[in-house]
Amino acid sequence: MSTRGDIEKPPRRLRVRTRSVWLVLFAGLICSLATPPSFAAVADFGVEAGNEQGGNYDPFGVDDPWGYDPWDDDPWDNERPGLADPLEPLNRFFFRVNDRLYFWILDPTARGYAKVVPEDIRLCFRRFFRNLTAPARVVNHLLQGQIKASGSELARFVLNTTIGIGGLADPAAGSFGLEHRSADLGQTLGIYGFGDGFYIVWPLLGPSTLRDSLGMMGDSMISPLRHLMAADLRVGAAIYVGRTVNAESLRLGEYEEIIRAAVDPYLAIRNAYWQFRRNKILSRSRVLVSPTVFNENVDFEYN
Repeated sequence: MSTRGDIEKPPRRLRVRTRSVWLVLFAGLICSLATPPSFAAVADFGVEAGNEQGGNYDPFGVDDPWGYDPWDDDPWDNERPGLADPLEPLNRFFFRVNDRLYFWILDPTARGYAKVVPEDIRLCFRRFFRNLTAPARVVNHLLQGQIKASGSELARFVLNTTIGIGGLADPAAGSFGLEHRSADLGQTLGIYGFGDGFYIVWPLLGPSTLRDSLGMMGDSMISPLRHLMAADLRVGAAIYVGRTVNAESLRLGEYEEIIRAAVDPYLAIRNAYWQFRRNKILSRSRVLVSPTVFNENVDFEYN
């Protein structure tokens, strides 16, 4: 699967239309602005309806006219919204590229790095990079109405930057009980009602959506890490490679676990990513959702 065969070129028709990809992205953004209903509205209605229906209300479902289905062939079970993928041929091409880069370069490098560098040191590096992205979390918690979480993240940033020597240590959690809570602009936009747009696989960066891609760009604008990387191209490249290898060394085998039993690894990753992001948005919107069928320890976080 992932370790065999040559990388296929995208169809000629797709290569000819590459210039129009960004027009499609823009159109998807416009569509996402009008995607009803908003996650925020669903959250408020879901809580009320759930109380009236014994807490079993599914905001993405509809009443099942067939009721109990002993043969498990109820067509209503498949009536679920999915993630649009109009760029699938191009996405599959970049998925194959990323897959080869992972197995040929990233995974072997990360495993060798893990053997040489002690885990405690690698955890220090992860805390350092995570601390640099704290301003984005402070702002997004605030935009999501999580005032306490925003204040907690701000306090974490100050404490870890000073007492924690730039974030290498985490005294905010160890001594003050202030735990890290992720938040990003893609999640914030989802809570405010922006639709996914459609699925995108970025070279080197991996799975995303139109909304999450715009969110990642927005978060980077207020991240000290971005300005540090933009100061010098070579320094920026070194930081990116170092951060990526260090992060991968702390989650070896997760990618393989997702695709091991998958008939179509591309679909497995797409569905895992979509469910992960959907659950993050809905959980912050106070809507109870069922757990994903994929490994709950798999993390697509970038901040």
